[in-house]
Amino acid sequence: MILYAAGAVLIAAVKRVVRIIGYLPKGAAAVFWVVFILPLPSQAHEFWIEPSSFQPDPDQSLTADLLIGTDFLGASAIYVPDQIETFALLGTGPKSQSERYEITGRYGDRPAGKMASGSPGLRIIVHQTAPIRLTYSDAKKFDEFAREKGFDDALNQHQGRGLPLDKITERYQRYAKSLIAVGGPEKMGAGQDRHLGLAIELVAEANPYQWPPLQSMPVRVYADGAPLANAQITVFTRHNPRHVEKAKYQTDNDGRSNFLLLAGRDYLVDSVILRPMDGAIESGDVMWESIWASLTFQVPANPKM
Repeated sequence: MILYAAGAVLIAAVKRVVRIIGYLPKGAAAVFWVVFILPLPSQAHEFWIEPSSFQPDPDQSLTADLLIGTDFLGASAIYVPDQIETFALLGTGPKSQSERYEITGRYGDRPAGKMASGSPGLRIIVHQTAPIRLTYSDAKKFDEFAREKGFDDALNQHQGRGLPLDKITERYQRYAKSLIAVGGPEKMGAGQDRHLGLAIELVAEANPYQWPPLQSMPVRVYADGAPLANAQITVFTRHNPRHVEKAKYQTDNDGRSNFLLLAGRDYLVDSVILRPMDGAIESGDVMWESIWASLTFQVPANPKM
């Protein structure tokens, strides 16, 4: 396992952003988010869902924060309807797979999602953003992002296509999932994550809330409905906000990978596809497309009584 220390400078910047947004009135916070935060994601910033509780009681009121940041520390996004294509709470058990509760809100709500946890068992919170366009004025930033996400040759490909380096355009879209366990210890291991058919998707192939806890987590990456081989996944393990470890893995030919689990930890798993846009590139056209998958869950320290 390769461990990476958190970047102190970047973390400090994210903390300042969180403090700034927290002190702003709702309307001003909305403007701040749209103007300053939305352009950040393709510069290697993860996007994930963080529920107010990973192990709620049945029908408990919950919030779901949409976070953007790095090293499992982020700024909380407001609810912006135009930037949301899907936001829902899904059932996973044999009797609850058809259950789907749409998560809605008012513009500017933060946390962005509010819901009831529903009946006992494993549930999935899913969020899909609308496509967003970004322009890199610095080829170095594009190269750093591409390398961080496992695409070391992207800038060479870009130059080989005869494209300019001063204005690299990209369209990106996010697909986030979070697993929560509703109910006591006799119910928390019931249910299973499943493939929802997202453009890119991380699927946990075991229930992280079962007891005794799992020793490792098998995950599978899908793209356009098929398993994705040789994909990089990044796993963030958080014991507390000051203790986050980061490791990178590759999927096998079946799109699968495994990583170590520790009890009492929160997990964020991330995977990205970066691909050139086909066809001739005219002035103002999008040159690259990235699609991002994330998955969050918790491994309990002990069964909730």
